[in-house]
Amino acid sequence: MEKSDSDEPMKQAIARRLFSPREKNPYIFNGKPLKDLNDLKDYLVAFTGKEAHWVAAWLEYLGDKELASRIRKKPRDFKDLIMKRYKELKPYAETAK
Repeated sequence: MEKSDSDEPMKQAIARRLFSPREKNPYIFNGKPLKDLNDLKDYLVAFTGKEAHWVAAWLEYLGDKELASRIRKKPRDFKDLIMKRYKELKPYAETAK
């Protein structure tokens, strides 16, 4: 599936919200504030399936309703879904600043 030029602005906007959230509260995990998708990725190994719905709610709060919906549909796959989204949006994070 080819990347559409019309997807670029949308992905940049989502990347900006996830990698550089402004005026948003962090997700507190074991006393550690996770402020963006980079932090979430770095601590993902410590999460269990119990946190999937909480993580989905936080990602939706940051502005990624699509990923939140995917996680809610397949909570067992939430770590893989997050890593896939991270890899998809990371290239847009630098251009979105």
